[in-house]
Amino acid sequence: MGMSSPTTKAEAREQIAKLQGDIAKLRAQAVAQRSLFPKTAACHRQVAHEIAEKQAKIAELRAKIPSLP
Repeated sequence: MGMSSPTTKAEAREQIAKLQGDIAKLRAQAVAQRSLFPKTAACHRQVAHEIAEKQAKIAELRAKIPSLP
């Protein structure tokens, strides 16, 4: 993913915001793919997998925030 572990709450929040932006882009991409390739399930699964990974990273960052300076 290219993101290092945050050292401050602000860095964690920045990473969360970036991941949320990535998720929004992926969701828009998924809508576009569905309209262009309605019967290609593999593409839809890949996008869903990427979204799930980013949501898991967000959950991990949110759990770390209270322990960060």
